Amino acid sequence: MSILNEQQPQQVPPAERIANQMINQARMAFQQLVSVYNEGSRSFWSNPRATPQEISSALGNRAAEVFDLHGKIGALLAQVKPEAIQPGQSVVGQFTVNADGTVTVPEAPAQQG
Repeated sequence: MSILNEQQPQQVPPAERIANQMINQARMAFQQLVSVYNEGSRSFWSNPRATPQEISSALGNRAAEVFDLHGKIGALLAQVKPEAIQPGQSVVGQFTVNADGTVTVPEAPAQQG
């Protein structure tokens, strides 16, 4: 078929184009939040360079706010797709939020071998 006889592809109506953009933005935002949640959990609880308590101590009195925000993000994501944050939730250990805004993480018991 000659290019002179080909029909031009129809333009996507503006409303459909905008709707597709919104879908893609929502999907990308969700995927990014999942990634940040899971990586944040792993970097705190399973970091080979620092213990959870060392990281918590470095956060100081901002630790409680960081933990609260991370928990709220996790709760939101769990309402949408709980299995998406399983990698991050599976590494979370015990901790205590203190009145001064710090967080205490008990030392993990030594493994017997």
